[in-house]
Amino acid sequence: MPGSEDAVSPEERNWPDSSGAEAGELRAVAGYRLLRQVGEGGMSTVYLSYDVPGRRAVAVKLLAEHLATRPDFVNRFYREARLSRLLQHPNLVQGFGAGFDSQTRKHYLVLEFVDGPSAHTTVARFGRLPVGVVVRIGIDIGRALLFLHTRNYVHRDVKPDNILLSPDGHAKLADLGLTKRLSDDSHLTSINQGVGTSYYMPYEQSLNAALVDGRSDIFALGATLYHLLTGQVPFPGSTHEEIMREKEHDSFLPVRRLNPNVPEVLSEIVSVMLARDPRARHQDVAALVDALEATRLAVPIPSYSTTDNSDSPTPAGPQALDAPTRADLTTLASAQAPLAMERIDLRSSLTPIPEPESDTRLRPPDDTSAPGPRLAPLVIGAVLLTLGVLS
Repeated sequence: MPGSEDAVSPEERNWPDSSGAEAGELRAVAGYRLLRQVGEGGMSTVYLSYDVPGRRAVAVKLLAEHLATRPDFVNRFYREARLSRLLQHPNLVQGFGAGFDSQTRKHYLVLEFVDGPSAHTTVARFGRLPVGVVVRIGIDIGRALLFLHTRNYVHRDVKPDNILLSPDGHAKLADLGLTKRLSDDSHLTSINQGVGTSYYMPYEQSLNAALVDGRSDIFALGATLYHLLTGQVPFPGSTHEEIMREKEHDSFLPVRRLNPNVPEVLSEIVSVMLARDPRARHQDVAALVDALEATRLAVPIPSYSTTDNSDSPTPAGPQALDAPTRADLTTLASAQAPLAMERIDLRSSLTPIPEPESDTRLRPPDDTSAPGPRLAPLVIGAVLLTLGVLS
């Protein structure tokens, strides 16, 4: 049975466990060996694992224990699982399966392993990012959003924490937990209650979640690019209300005031994206991607690492896949900031929470076109040994 100790092969037993694991610490969920923790946030913890039948490294995301009895957060977790399997694009993090492991009492989500940090982790470590890298991120995430929008979905939570920088030189958009189908009248859209993250959501989304459309994602991407180019958020504040008042005034420092290295054409694109009135923004993501590509500034994203003390990008090892939604100002850097700054619609009417039952390990759809993820250097030797046994 998946999840049982007997199901672990002798070779797999020799793989390294989570760094610093002690007796009694969680080591496996639903048959997935938890090799090493690679990220922890307010909602979940993420581990590197290896899918033996699928012959690939995977990320296993576990819902935080204090949220496991909260229907709103559990439903959001499984919404991410469903949509990450349904909506497959090179610039979206792919989901492979999800379920409830009755042995460990854990809700888990199995995702594509991206061997790189989030954009938030990177800018926090290195400061503002090079112009060409930010343009590449904008184009890649814009393409992911275009894929969603053409299928009538809006992401509603574009932010640096949800952008992963892959070692192949591209960016991937993660966390579809707040993604909404525009024709969906479910209670995930709530009158007078916004969903998303305060620093990046547009003004209209904070007033009424029913007002969002593709242009709302454009604003959030604009706020993200601004942060990556300048190291600061465009609309600062110590509370959600203060941040929204700044957005109501529609006033922010131009990008070039904070970073003179940004060309005027790019500064203007970001300013248009951040317009308070959706009618003043790019009217669709295709137009935005065309504008970013026309600058001819994009360069491949280098491999960033946060595992050493250097001040320059280095070949990346496994990084945080689910970095906390930290406040971007030091006054909000408390451990409670992730939940305090994130407004979640608590009246969701998604698929009911699955009842605890026998472990079910969902297999991914056959997709030979998807590039295989890179393996972590720490486990590559053991993986090669395993593949030799299986072949």
